Amino acid sequence: MKLWIKHALHITAFLLVLAAAVFLAGHYLMPHSNRYLSGYTAGGLLGEDFDTVDVLVMGDSNAAQGIAPMQWYTENGVTGYTYASGWLSVYNIYYRLRSIYEEQTPKVVVLCTDVCYSKFSDETYLQAAIGDITDELIPLVRFHDNWKDLTPANLFEEHDYTWRDPNKGYMPITDVAACLRGEYMYYDGRTEPLPFLVGVYMERIADLCAEHGSELLLITVPASSSWNLTRHDGVQAFADAHGLPYIDYNMAENDPGIDWLFDTPDGGSHLNVLGSEKLTAALGAYLVENYDLPDHRGEPGFEAWDADAASYAATMDTARAAAAQNAGVQRTALEESGQLPE
Repeated sequence: MKLWIKHALHITAFLLVLAAAVFLAGHYLMPHSNRYLSGYTAGGLLGEDFDTVDVLVMGDSNAAQGIAPMQWYTENGVTGYTYASGWLSVYNIYYRLRSIYEEQTPKVVVLCTDVCYSKFSDETYLQAAIGDITDELIPLVRFHDNWKDLTPANLFEEHDYTWRDPNKGYMPITDVAACLRGEYMYYDGRTEPLPFLVGVYMERIADLCAEHGSELLLITVPASSSWNLTRHDGVQAFADAHGLPYIDYNMAENDPGIDWLFDTPDGGSHLNVLGSEKLTAALGAYLVENYDLPDHRGEPGFEAWDADAASYAATMDTARAAAAQNAGVQRTALEESGQLPE
């Protein structure tokens, strides 16, 4: 055997063993529970019964704090889940959606487009893409910190992914901190088309939805601190080119009635419960009007959803009361500082 062939075989064997070790290690570092997204409850989707979620919302923290699917179930019997967490990107979403389709076949996938421009300030869009794609393809990279939680007792124990979130991925935030920046949907002098790889993965998401019979709807959650007309145009151009419906709730014609003095917890970056109920109602009305979504209330097999609806109602009663109290404090502060518009 020629020497170069022997070296090639040795290198190939080494790489195969290394790959096997990496993926085996990644398997054992996988979270032992579906409550692994720190601060978020998207993982609760894995605890839902197969093929019970008709509307799947995917996005980042704007979606997690802005869209409450149990509101749809309470009002129309539509089953939905918000799979969202901070700094989720289109790359994360594509690979997570592939996994979700192993257990759910949503009729509608709602993609919240703030993720199209998601990156940390100290990185480029290419760096963000490489990092997120690597995390998704190599579990050892994504979950490397979990080694600290491994013990001889839990190393081989069964993973428990049965936990369910009564709020279906939604995070009710009751803080109130006014946004005073005024009009934000204007051209800021820049052109900001979708980054190339973002466009590629948006197409992959659209193709994945079509492959599984889901209709894809693009929306943008109101966010005065991170959105503008330039970014709207970038997403609109993609939607037009691919024949996809797109609703930007930052645009005046789609405004669900957000009051930026009281409906945000952090000066316009996200929505609190006062704003999220308005947005969820507007999106829910669109979904019911434009898609064939059955009413599952009282239907056999959805008893857990009926119980969750009662739990969600109690949670929201408490959250509304807290948010209303905080809004009152904010109003007083604005009045005393002379910043409350007449």
